[in-house]
Amino acid sequence: MVEIRRHAERADRGKEHTLSLAGRAMAESLAKRAPKFALVVSSPLPRAEETAQLLAGRLDAVEPGFLPEMGGVIGDRIFGEMRTLADWAEVLREREDARKFASDQLATWARVAMRVGEKDRVLAISHGGIIELPAITLAQRLRTPLDGASFGYCEGVVITYAKGAPTTIEVVRL
Repeated sequence: MVEIRRHAERADRGKEHTLSLAGRAMAESLAKRAPKFALVVSSPLPRAEETAQLLAGRLDAVEPGFLPEMGGVIGDRIFGEMRTLADWAEVLREREDARKFASDQLATWARVAMRVGEKDRVLAISHGGIIELPAITLAQRLRTPLDGASFGYCEGVVITYAKGAPTTIEVVRL
């Protein structure tokens, strides 16, 4: 099982590498009700690493695959404009590069899931946009509707795998 969450709120845009005080509090609050994780990984950016450490109490590995180059997938869109999962689904419908990106990211998620037993839980901290596109793709494959807003800070999805294949996906909010 892989729980993929967006990092906590970052400090102002000029300090992209650190979490805000509110972001730190958000991760610490979530940690109080978080399950035990067999593996904790994050993207290589400090705000993701810090979120993992606050949420799980440790960071086992940095996973470069959780910070892939998105290239032109959203180059013509501003993250702030992507307010709903329906907005991201539209990008998937319109763009072959978005569909390829999503498939590649889903393969990364599956590889990380295979590093632990099927009943074990992985916490992975990544970034907005990087989570939405593959989550929507997987939800469509599994015929599981994902509605609502894009993933806010510390929100994301939990994916259950059986024999290396995803079987369920659910949104996790704060």
